[in-house]
Amino acid sequence: MKKKQEHQSEKKLSVIYIAIFLVVLGATNVGTYFFMSRVENGVAVLSFSMLNPARAFIKQKDLIVNFQPLRDYLNEKYEMDPNVSIYFEYLPTGSNIAISKDTEFYPASLLKLPVAIAVAKKIENGEWKWANELVLMPADKDDGFGDLYKEPSNSAHSIEELVRRSLSDSDNTAHFILTRNLEIEEIEDVYNHMGLDGFLTGKGNLSAKRYSVILRSVYNASYLSEGSSQKLLSYLSKSSFKDYIQSGLPEDITFAHKIGISDEENVFLDSGIVYAKDRPYILTVMTKNKDEQIAQKMMADISRKVYNYISEYEE
Repeated sequence: MKKKQEHQSEKKLSVIYIAIFLVVLGATNVGTYFFMSRVENGVAVLSFSMLNPARAFIKQKDLIVNFQPLRDYLNEKYEMDPNVSIYFEYLPTGSNIAISKDTEFYPASLLKLPVAIAVAKKIENGEWKWANELVLMPADKDDGFGDLYKEPSNSAHSIEELVRRSLSDSDNTAHFILTRNLEIEEIEDVYNHMGLDGFLTGKGNLSAKRYSVILRSVYNASYLSEGSSQKLLSYLSKSSFKDYIQSGLPEDITFAHKIGISDEENVFLDSGIVYAKDRPYILTVMTKNKDEQIAQKMMADISRKVYNYISEYEE
């Protein structure tokens, strides 16, 4: 009798262990069922091996490809304006809209993101650490954006603080410290990876579509590690600037973005990733030769129209 009870207990434990194993297996192989049809002679036969693997993780209702109504609206309103460039990309499917895709603008503070990417890569390569400190030199000080210029000359600041300030606050002084301590080849490597070869040796202008490649790279962690990419996007999501694209979004929507302003070039720029629920997208709007209030209103209107289309879309 005792042996029978022990045998039953062992069977129960075996069942429990098998159940736990199956749960763990399922958790670590989400979507396997979607691609595996059957097993023949111990070999898995894939039914959907020619499909995008992401299909296993994204609901079909969120795989939007029809943006023609939105494209028609943006074309009708902005295509004839030579001082506006717009790029929209729906990240789950890659569907996109480009208005004046070849019109280039002086990128101003948008360049702070590629520099931050170069810094993160240098850290990944083991040459720097986030906690390492760099010295603020008198020549680095710039009161255009940010407050770091108020700190005393020769004061030391961690690389992480400098990157955070340059992305979240668009701090010019922090940006200049980082740039001064990088090799030009390290920054060029970032642009080359993005397919923007020759950018630093050319006129230095970019269209909304070409700049958006940089955001796509960070989102996909194609150049940096997942951890570094997440860190930079987190800083971008804490931007101090809410007046442009973000002003057309609901308050609870995360927007990881970088703005650029140049009075000298008369440009107002905003580029980022809108984390709409299950429907993230890139939106970049560049304007020139416009009053700032007009540029702000234009970006808010574009942002609101795009967000509403995305969030309300149903087939």
